[in-house]
Amino acid sequence: MGKIVLGLAAPHNPNITSRPDKMSPEVQSKLDSAFGHLKKGLSEASPDCLLILTSDHVTNFFYNNAPMFCLGVSDTCTGPAPKEMAELRIPRATLKVDTTMANGLLNYGIENGIDFSYSQEMILDHAFMVPLSLLTPHMDLPIVPLHINGMLPPRPTAARCFRLGQQIGDYLRNHYNGNVAVLASGSFSGDIGGPKMGSIDTALDLEFLDLVKDAKAQEMVNKATAETLERAGVANEILIWITLQGVLGKLKPSFTDYICGKDWSTAATLATWQPNIGYQVGKAS
Repeated sequence: MGKIVLGLAAPHNPNITSRPDKMSPEVQSKLDSAFGHLKKGLSEASPDCLLILTSDHVTNFFYNNAPMFCLGVSDTCTGPAPKEMAELRIPRATLKVDTTMANGLLNYGIENGIDFSYSQEMILDHAFMVPLSLLTPHMDLPIVPLHINGMLPPRPTAARCFRLGQQIGDYLRNHYNGNVAVLASGSFSGDIGGPKMGSIDTALDLEFLDLVKDAKAQEMVNKATAETLERAGVANEILIWITLQGVLGKLKPSFTDYICGKDWSTAATLATWQPNIGYQVGKAS
């Protein structure tokens, strides 16, 4: 029997590592503090593996090959992507993949109606490497990378992503032997490369954050319509957060923070879910 010992959510804006000067000292301090909280929680939970939910940013996939869900199942994965090396300021690293979990989840999916694709050559782009560099900088925690297509239409529905999360939770609790942390990497809104690039939809971010705080999964699913995803922008990861909520069920976060820097393209929303821990909140800024 497995145990989910920690849930985490964090942004992966490449400016966090590549252009920290874009942030004011106040925003940088708040972001460092929030990431420090998540890093401490991960260290204390001491999981055997970190399952990472995020969306590939046209590094591994494009319109010629755009799976809805893809597991990295090779023995190791390497990142950042070569195209990002010059800007990202994260040393290239090779991370061990927990192939027992990756292949177990793949086969569980086959038997339970999840149409996973899988890759022996998945490259870890900034969506993986930015939070990893801040949460486990020694890159010594085994991972399982799971791509959920949040960028290239047509996307999976919010209801399908929530059901996927529920199925992943069932696999981890009942078919995997070990302690697992699950990370959702991404922001609620962001139009990186889109026509609204540079604007931040604070109202939408906070609406979803309020639903997260109360673990209102069905309301999150209902709100994540095609129109909402269009409003959220090209690089939104609402579906990633919904998948994580499916994994965690009715568990409410023990910590949240929302940090908004006007010159930073997207806001940073961070959270942790810890069983039997009281709620804490960082000040929205």
